[in-house]
Amino acid sequence: MTLEIRPYREEEAAAFYRVPAIVFGNYTGKPFDPERGTPLPSALSLCAFEDGELATTYGAWPLGMRLNGEKVSVAGVTFVGTLPQFRRRGHLRKIMETDFKRRYEERMEPIAILLASLAAIYQRYGYAVVSTAVRYQIDPRSINIAPSVPKAEGTWREGTKDDLPLLQDMYRAFIGPRTGYLHRGRDMWEHQALGVGGEQSDSSQFGPSLISIYEEGGEPKGYALWAAKWFPSFHLDDGGPGQRVWVRDFAWHTPGAYRAMWDLLRTFDLAARVIIDLAATDDPAPHIMLDPRELHATHHDWLLGRIIDVERALPLRPYGAEGRLVFELRDEMCPWNAGRWALDASPAAGSTIARTTESAQLTLDVSALAQLLFGQLSPTNAVRAGRAEASAGADLARWDAAWRTEYAPACNNMF
Repeated sequence: MTLEIRPYREEEAAAFYRVPAIVFGNYTGKPFDPERGTPLPSALSLCAFEDGELATTYGAWPLGMRLNGEKVSVAGVTFVGTLPQFRRRGHLRKIMETDFKRRYEERMEPIAILLASLAAIYQRYGYAVVSTAVRYQIDPRSINIAPSVPKAEGTWREGTKDDLPLLQDMYRAFIGPRTGYLHRGRDMWEHQALGVGGEQSDSSQFGPSLISIYEEGGEPKGYALWAAKWFPSFHLDDGGPGQRVWVRDFAWHTPGAYRAMWDLLRTFDLAARVIIDLAATDDPAPHIMLDPRELHATHHDWLLGRIIDVERALPLRPYGAEGRLVFELRDEMCPWNAGRWALDASPAAGSTIARTTESAQLTLDVSALAQLLFGQLSPTNAVRAGRAEASAGADLARWDAAWRTEYAPACNNMF
């Protein structure tokens, strides 16, 4: 067997897109349709060819992401798949080793992120789950806000696609201090948030989004992008309504705007369920609902992250407190990361990291460090969970303060 790792060539495009279509169960036998997704340029791909036949596909978009209030460049890994007859041969590991080394040596994006169909695959390569997504499925008749929550004083208006610049401004302000949210290009807005074309999520069957903009004193303070659809088979056993309402995207700048969204959703009398996908774990809904169990909230792993170059990645984000943090890092696939490091953390710009011979306060794997970087896990909880080992006398409270993020990590897009 001969194995070649390289980007696909233009004449191999059909073969490239065929692999993930088969792997993810949406193969139709038809050529890739740009109307249903964005083509990946050959230069952003890396594939395994076994004896000249394309076996494994892989690609990475250059994306902008928020990391505790700072915009950072990340590699958004996508189009990953191996045809069944070529599995269990280490092709994906070889691709990742090649890609990680190239990104390190050429000083490309120091952090990689992906959305996994099966998280277990990628945790073998140093990835870790760095955000948890929350899904709500609530009967609109059960949307009742606790009486201590102030009523919203603003009004809603229906927007159009001409309001896209306004939506973009509100979205940028909303994600500004957060972690994990992506800077959206036009395709993310159209194919996902606005639901125009494409089949990027379970909500594609709902059609284009309706745009609702919330204003207080004439100033925009929030929005909700939603779609409603009637399902003949979805009537409840007691003959109830058959609509479902899918909220594809929402943002708010005031507590009143957040409450107002739920007040709006409560008016959908023909719906049996209102569905909100990809809410953050610190989303306010469970804390303002009169009966939060009616949200039927479920949690699942979502964004995975991998630190490719620890020396360039860690100074990118602001930290919650100042401190000198010394740790011993394990990293099998990226040996340039392994060893002992001292991070001089700062809430402002200017954090630095360098190798050191000082005694390590924490010893951990690169995957656990990714969870600390995103704020998915605190150092104390990492030690409690066995994801890290603390030295005797380590000041974990100081570590927790330094690694704290302003908001829980979340990502409300696919890529």
